[in-house]
Amino acid sequence: MITRLIEAHSVDFATLRKPPEHQLPVDAGTTMAAPHRTLSTARWMLTFAKIVECGGISAAARALDQDKAVISRQLRDLERSLGLRLLNRSTQHVSLTDVGRAIHDRAVRIVQELDGVRSDVEHVLAVPSGVLSISTSVAFGRLQLVPLLPEFIRRYPQVQVELCLLDRSVDLVEEGFDLLIRLCDEPPQHLSAARICDLSHVLVAASGTLAQAPVIRQPEDLAGRNCLFYGFRNRHTTWQLLRGGIAHAVSVTSSLSVNSSEAARELALAGMGVALLPRYAVAADLKNGRLHRVLPEYRVEGSTGNALFILHMPGRYQSPKIRAFIEFLRSHWLPTPPWEQN
Repeated sequence: MITRLIEAHSVDFATLRKPPEHQLPVDAGTTMAAPHRTLSTARWMLTFAKIVECGGISAAARALDQDKAVISRQLRDLERSLGLRLLNRSTQHVSLTDVGRAIHDRAVRIVQELDGVRSDVEHVLAVPSGVLSISTSVAFGRLQLVPLLPEFIRRYPQVQVELCLLDRSVDLVEEGFDLLIRLCDEPPQHLSAARICDLSHVLVAASGTLAQAPVIRQPEDLAGRNCLFYGFRNRHTTWQLLRGGIAHAVSVTSSLSVNSSEAARELALAGMGVALLPRYAVAADLKNGRLHRVLPEYRVEGSTGNALFILHMPGRYQSPKIRAFIEFLRSHWLPTPPWEQN
């Protein structure tokens, strides 16, 4: 950026009328490769502008928190690199030469350009903006995330959200997402993870299912029922139930296998069996009585993860749009997410 600014404000020294006393021999010691010379000249020009602004080398050194000798050397290097005397110096004060005045005008423009760049960067870092690409599971996204998006967009109108709902593992880097909202027990170590909340799982069934014999009074009674769970091409599994420090492992079977918690929920609503599902997927059904808890006194281990994480690329500086979205979700889902409230 500095290189481009210097080149944009480069001086055609051939057009400057320079009295002989303004000319200095170019110091061979200042000769360097072009990119390094340009960057060094940029640094020296900024120092030169500060010297003029402050009215002297000592005052400029104090303003820049630099040693006076460093500031003096940078001015000397600038003059030698240009072959021009820019300042008349005495023990009391400094004054611009005629050619120094022309160079100073350009130096001031460079300072103003850099201040503008800094202001633009600070604005970008302060205001969430741009495209925010997010992926999460179909059921969680549809039931819990999508309803919040209108409020987020109203709050941050300069952010455009791209939401991809997928019931499969997603590679954040390869597939170009900013954020993954993942239901798991442990997040991948190569990504930064913000733990949002715990996730509970419940056993649920429709009224018609519960009316069928035999009555489900203990975990072992599940072995005689059709059970619904997340697992494509897997009709046999073991459910873990815990009560009073005692664990119960129950082998269950299903006449159907699905790879979607929404599909398992729909089957439970249709009276096809007892379903093990994350609470967020059936909270509304439990509230309106379409589904009922089975063995509610037991805690059930889920198969889709027991915590909710937001994953993003690691880095020292977090994008404002990412930071804003994480804090937005925290404000809605902490300390207890609505689907976990009785």
